[in-house]
Amino acid sequence: MCYSFMYRVLLCWLFIILCILQSACSCEENLGATDVPLSSVSKKMDSCSEDNVGDIVFVADSSLIFYCLDEKWNAMPIRDTLVISTHDTLYINKVDTIVEIDSVFSTQNDTLYVFELDSLYITNIDTLYVSNVDTLYMETLADTGSGILDYHPQSEMIPILENLNHQKRSSGYKLQAQQVVILHFTDIHGDGENLARIKEFRDAYSEYIDEVIHTGDAVYDSWTDSFDFWSEAGADSFLNTLGNHDTYLKYGTQGFVKQNESYNRFFAPFISSWGVNRPENASENSLMYYYKDIDKGAGTEQTKLRLIVLDEYHWNEDQATWLTNVLDDALVNDFAVIICRHEGFDAIPLKNNPFTSLETGIGAANDLLEAQVAVDDFMQKGGEFVVWLGGHGHQDAAGRLPNYPRQIVFLGDLAGMNWTGWNDSWRETGTKSQDCFTLISVDRFEKVVRFVRVGADRDRYGRVKDAMSFNYMTSETIYPAE
Repeated sequence: MCYSFMYRVLLCWLFIILCILQSACSCEENLGATDVPLSSVSKKMDSCSEDNVGDIVFVADSSLIFYCLDEKWNAMPIRDTLVISTHDTLYINKVDTIVEIDSVFSTQNDTLYVFELDSLYITNIDTLYVSNVDTLYMETLADTGSGILDYHPQSEMIPILENLNHQKRSSGYKLQAQQVVILHFTDIHGDGENLARIKEFRDAYSEYIDEVIHTGDAVYDSWTDSFDFWSEAGADSFLNTLGNHDTYLKYGTQGFVKQNESYNRFFAPFISSWGVNRPENASENSLMYYYKDIDKGAGTEQTKLRLIVLDEYHWNEDQATWLTNVLDDALVNDFAVIICRHEGFDAIPLKNNPFTSLETGIGAANDLLEAQVAVDDFMQKGGEFVVWLGGHGHQDAAGRLPNYPRQIVFLGDLAGMNWTGWNDSWRETGTKSQDCFTLISVDRFEKVVRFVRVGADRDRYGRVKDAMSFNYMTSETIYPAE
């Protein structure tokens, strides 16, 4: 008797679904058609029999749900409002979200399971009916990536990236300079997994990102450590900077490898594909400083940015002269300038800024005074200097140079997980905090540089390191206010 009643209810439920489908599609459509292979979802779909007639599987990131009928899985479009019945149970675990639920109605004994990292989006027009003894399972497509996009999905990142690329309009509503967006990470320290995650992030959002730069300490500890992880992660196209660990023969000793040994390992295999400009005889002399020009847009929308990379561990008069000449050329050809080195400077910290670490800092071994003077001269002549980028201290740092306060410095926290405990924020594999890199956007129309953290964005004091912005011509902060 009970079985007969349940079967009749099931038939009623199926009739309702068919009515819904008829209102959205023609009778000729094939309800079994699907753009999602059944093999890509969980084992809950391995079988369809009398034992689970009426079960429904929603596949995240697809436009379909599957229901079990006549011993086979059938597909139908998702129809956007959820109606459940009295005494039903809704389980939401860990970081799951439900958004835009207009109404939840109750009848009896149904259960909706939403599993880890899935998002159930319920909007306001269509209706999905789940009744009586049926069960709706929330499933994800088979995982083919590193997992970074689970923590930084399109729903979160696209609005951020669109804002970083958002162009201003003049008073006549004419679009002005396009934005240049750089992905900056530093101190990967041999962490091939995190490097692959950065590569996956860049690939997923490549239309919004113009260049990727790593500012030093690629290897875990010393020059003798393996560097195979770089190519294995697909990072050959990432620009690189020499770090102190990349020069150590053995960490903790005073031994250093020869200049050509660092060059042959970290630069020679990759630099020809970077599209960078180098000094004459750079290969013969193992020179690890260069610049790359980014020129995009046309007319009022054109923007030009020069990314300069220095080698502070082999700093000499020739490199200082080269930098002055490159800055003079940038001035003549209207390029704004970002300069990268590894160790940064002993800058005056910004007040009330979460990117200013409250931990004990590590000073720079070389303040590169000639470089500071060259940048000041460039600015005095009307050149647009944006920011110094670096790392080294495994802590975020934001500040101004003491002698040249219009020069802004930003040093990023540790991108890898191999030296955690030496870094600014608590980090844990398998959480959002596993990753740590920064998106930097340059707006030459408003003279603004903006920073957005991806990944580890809280320190031990509870401060949120989400974003900051400056007027790079005056070094005045826009957000957060000092």
